[in-house]
Amino acid sequence: MPTSSTPKKELVLGAFEVMAPTFLANSWRHPRAKPEKFASLQFWQDLAKQLDEGGFDFLFFAEHLAYPMDQGDKVPEVVIREAVQFPVHDALFAISGLAAVTERLGFVVTSSTTAGQPYLNARNFGTVDHLSGGRIGWNIVTSDMQTALVRLLGHREVTPHDKRYARADEFVQLCLKQWEGGWSDDDPQPMDKERGVFNDPEKVNWISHEGEFYSLNGYFPIAPSVQRTPTLFQAGASPRGRDFAAKYAECIFTQERDVEKAAALVKDLRARAEAQGRPGDSIKIINGMSAVVGPTHEEAVQLRKELLDAPSREAMAALFMGWSGVNLMDFDPDTTLADVRTEIGQSLLAQYQDGRTVGEVIDGLRETMGGFKVTGTADEVADELEHIAEATGIDGYLVEHSFGGTESYRDFINEVMPRMRDKGILPQQPRSGSLREMLTGTPTPRLPESHPGAALRASR
Repeated sequence: MPTSSTPKKELVLGAFEVMAPTFLANSWRHPRAKPEKFASLQFWQDLAKQLDEGGFDFLFFAEHLAYPMDQGDKVPEVVIREAVQFPVHDALFAISGLAAVTERLGFVVTSSTTAGQPYLNARNFGTVDHLSGGRIGWNIVTSDMQTALVRLLGHREVTPHDKRYARADEFVQLCLKQWEGGWSDDDPQPMDKERGVFNDPEKVNWISHEGEFYSLNGYFPIAPSVQRTPTLFQAGASPRGRDFAAKYAECIFTQERDVEKAAALVKDLRARAEAQGRPGDSIKIINGMSAVVGPTHEEAVQLRKELLDAPSREAMAALFMGWSGVNLMDFDPDTTLADVRTEIGQSLLAQYQDGRTVGEVIDGLRETMGGFKVTGTADEVADELEHIAEATGIDGYLVEHSFGGTESYRDFINEVMPRMRDKGILPQQPRSGSLREMLTGTPTPRLPESHPGAALRASR
């Protein structure tokens, strides 16, 4: 524990969003929610400007390529009726429009290694790194909702969990080869009008890759960007996912709700990073957190209750099915999930295989999904956030939205963040620079030498 003379860790803050009317089912029905314009650029520009001016470091977009579906191709009617991860739009297309109206806010977009292709992924993020001035990050996922992806993308079958990570490893390696090795570092674009040389052919490198899952032979046609490689996020919580994160991620998104478990997870992730040859403190661990703030403790508790009461049991079960592949409505409510297996959300399912009945799981989903739930006055919330950070060793919070839009963050920005600054756990002046510099503290926008991607650079 820090002493009074020990400088406190200045935390990073992100805002957790999805380009949809809501994240948790039915919170769009709350009077403070404004979901009507979720598909418009203006809606997200207003939010980005609020976060930028308020001192947040980045805006994080989760992704749902599909929608909750059971093993028998059935989409529960509640999914469509109550907007349970339906509709969901593609956030990457909005980033340049958000970067244009902000000064320093970073952006993290989720993109799947199961659904995507390395060349297109590298091309997309390389382009957006240019357009955002080096403020883009990639949240690497292997994708939930595998059943729906079989139907929508033509996959022959649900890809087994460990095979998804093997494919993800090759996917990321191939992206890194393009970003870091496609162009030499030493002035590859002289843009010399007199000599007629825009790109130096000796410094644009042919990439050859023949792997188990992918092949690529050619040039990477995206000019070198500010970061080259976007800042890398990952959120896998299974043992295989933790190893993958320890190898590649610069920021790891966790969703623990218990202080002791979070502290153990932080210790485990840093140890795994060291086993990969990386400094344990080179990865930043950012935990999910939902803050509900009120003028009084009682008013905050009442608002939290309203949010928890909004989703129906049926909607919450559908949400769980999308993340885990398990339809809770198919089970006797008095049984447990002890013997249930899944190839989709193994770590999520494991959290609920603790003896609780299916009925208890469904009724508790509203409170147990997501990260820490912090409720109270601004002083109480700031105090608890300080305590959690000190007790767990996390490096920041990803603030989960409550209502959608600017209303979700207003009280947190206006009331809680000033108190966090007074405590010394937020910087007095908002961070700036590339996303990598802001979040990891590196002296340049480029990957550090300890990252495996740095070994793929072409220096000729």
